[in-house]
Order: sequence, then C-alpha cells, then structure tokens
Amino acid sequence: MLKAPDRQTFRMPVCVGTLCFLLALASSAQDLEHPASGYLEASLRTGVDAGHAKADQAFQAIVLSWWSIADCTLLPGARVYGKIVSAVRHTKSSPESSLALLIESTDCQNHPNTPMALHILEIVGPEAPNELLHAVLPRGPLASSPAAGIDDDTQPDPESSSVRIGAVLGEGEMRLGIAEGPHFAEVLHSKKRTVSLLAGTRLILGTPQMIPPDQQVHFHPDGQQP
Repeated sequence: MLKAPDRQTFRMPVCVGTLCFLLALASSAQDLEHPASGYLEASLRTGVDAGHAKADQAFQAIVLSWWSIADCTLLPGARVYGKIVSAVRHTKSSPESSLALLIESTDCQNHPNTPMALHILEIVGPEAPNELLHAVLPRGPLASSPAAGIDDDTQPDPESSSVRIGAVLGEGEMRLGIAEGPHFAEVLHSKKRTVSLLAGTRLILGTPQMIPPDQQVHFHPDGQQP
C-alpha cells in the first residue's frame, strides 16, 4: 500500500504563537524514510463558532488513535493545538460566513507542544450517520490518495482514498478551502449560515504532502510547500 512522504516534525526554542509555526515551516524538510503512519484523526474538545470567535483564539482537539511521523508519536488522548486566524459571521448584508483554522502544534510523546505543519484535510460532524463515518474515516495504514504516489510512474486511483480531501461531512452546506487562509490556514465557508463546528467534530489531519497537487494553489508560486 502506498504511503505519502511526510513533513518532519520539529522541536524549536522557546517562541510564541505564529512565530513557532513559521519557524517550523522555515526549517521543514521531507523525511522519506519515516513517512506518516496514516491520516491523523482528532476530535474538537469544544465547539468553534464564527459568530463569537475572535482572531488568535485558541482551540484544541484530542487525538483518537495512535499516530507516528519521523520523531513524533501521538498517543490516544494527546492534544492538538490550533488557533482561529479569522472569523466572519453570516448576515443579510454579508451572507458568506467564513472561519479560518490553523493547526500549530501537537503533544508528541515526551515532547509536549511540538510545532508541527499539519493541515485539516477533511471534517466530519459528530452527527454524521454512522454508516457515513465508517465509509470515510481512516482505518489502519494510509490509503492511496491523489497525492500519495511516491513512484512517478504510479498513478493512484483517487476513489481508493479513505479520506475525501476537502470534504465537510455532516455539517451541511459548507466547503473547506485547504491552505487558502493566512499562514496557510484552512478556511470553512458557508453562504447559508454562520460557520460553526460542534464539540466532537472530527478533524482528519495530514501533512502537506498528502494534499493533491491541484489543491496546493495557495502555496508558494514556485510549487514548494511551506
């Protein structure tokens, strides 16, 4: 089974907020010998709502199953830390609501709050039908995806992926823009209502190398990832 190359994890000197994230990005390098063990599944501890959220407000998610990449191992119950970059509520005069979320760090085993470049690749609401969850949530090793081919001669079948990159399931009429926000934050959009995610919403996270090339338009013009 094919696996996507990952982004190496980093332990940085003392820094704060966005500075930590940017330092991690600046020092990033692929580690083909230690690819990610799969997609990372985490559950929001509390809800986030574009109608009440403020820029730089922190949020956390709980890791649901064992995950490993390079020198970072995440055990069930470990924390994933992020922040809200921007929030716009739905109004009659401005109907499009948006919520930009940035993942900044994780509690690697023995190395808490380690800066990590991860992206939200899929969102599954807590009220999504069980049969839908079974169909789309990652189970076991990383499944083939449009970005998972290591051999240039290999063309994986996009339909074989267990994660639907960019999908928002069970939250209704929302779309997810991967890396389209400031500092490559993910942005949720809705023209029907104010964007909100309930506690227990599942975030399916992955490294930049797991993002299909056609969804990397917001990265550097030269094609290099952050």
